[in-house]
Amino acid sequence: MYSIVKTQKGSTTIYYQQNYFRLQKTNKNGSNRWVCTNRQCSSSLILKKGLLQKVRGSHSHSNIKHSLPIIKKIAEIRQEVCNSPSKPIPQIYNDAVSQYRQHNGTAESVPIFDIIRSALYRDRATVLPKLPVTLNDFIIPEIFTKNLYNEKMLFCDQNQTLRILGFASLSALKEL
Repeated sequence: MYSIVKTQKGSTTIYYQQNYFRLQKTNKNGSNRWVCTNRQCSSSLILKKGLLQKVRGSHSHSNIKHSLPIIKKIAEIRQEVCNSPSKPIPQIYNDAVSQYRQHNGTAESVPIFDIIRSALYRDRATVLPKLPVTLNDFIIPEIFTKNLYNEKMLFCDQNQTLRILGFASLSALKEL
């Protein structure tokens, strides 16, 4: 039996006999041809209406073979990283791995944090806003230019190469 899995880039793949297959084409008769994601491999699957019709070729490569529950747990971790931007990524990973090991035991090999760290941080970066590169790119929203009494707080904004910002309200300046 096969399983449909999302890749790191969000496309759909099929996980069958510990190998991944990508969609190559849809035939006129309604069947789909899925080929192994390893470009040197000639193995392929033919699916029609969700049923596996034919398996062609054999895999001529070796790969790190994780079981389907591990793959699904990693996908859950990646989704949690995007859904909880304020929670530290190592904590999300450790919580998920300990939960997995409580339910499924510790015998199975779970990828260590260092292996999937870059993918997790890349996923987190997709939901966080981009930081400005230069001072001119830094835009101050209107809400931050006023204080709690709705007085203008930003009294100096020289948008030059060396940008200077000055924050003070009129009532605060009168106190000086």
